[in-house]
Amino acid sequence: MTRVETILQAFGKKAVKDLRKSLSDKLQARASKYKSKYPGGSSNPGESALGASIKFTIIDSKINFSLNDYWEAVDGGRKAAGVSQDAKIDKWIKSRNLIPGFQNKNLADRLEKQSQNKTNKEKKVLTKMKFSEALKAMDFLVRRKLKNKGYQGNQFYSSVMEDGRQEKLIVAIRKAIKKEIEIAVNVNLKTKTYDEGGIQE
Repeated sequence: MTRVETILQAFGKKAVKDLRKSLSDKLQARASKYKSKYPGGSSNPGESALGASIKFTIIDSKINFSLNDYWEAVDGGRKAAGVSQDAKIDKWIKSRNLIPGFQNKNLADRLEKQSQNKTNKEKKVLTKMKFSEALKAMDFLVRRKLKNKGYQGNQFYSSVMEDGRQEKLIVAIRKAIKKEIEIAVNVNLKTKTYDEGGIQE
């Protein structure tokens, strides 16, 4: 492994570790903000599918990072636009265990509305929405929000990769290449002899 490849290997490992932590921290912060929970009732998403997809390869002394293709939307956000019917919004909702909180809020809102009704009519006993109904309702609301307002990115990728590390990598590679050239020149010079007639092999 060349000096450059060694530097790229170290850079890649550190970047992958930092990107995964950045993504997890951003997802956890958003979960806490909206009081949503991941499986197990925690606001910590752990290793997400996107986080697990973050990898790097080194080919011809060049480093390439690969992530699931939706990483740009997570990082930079999404403009307001319609959502494909094929989009698995319901799967996303279930993965974050959002339904219980939605059911509770929906019931609380209906109870409050009922309590404000001053008529003498006998009040109906209100109960939580069924899971399937809540999932369908929330799927509709998420799609409507994406269509009308879009999605705010969390900059999990750009905040890491634009923190100055790439500039430091360039400097380190330049020094490594210069060192390799110096070594190569010194090795070549040691294999030659000199006399008054010039250099002889």
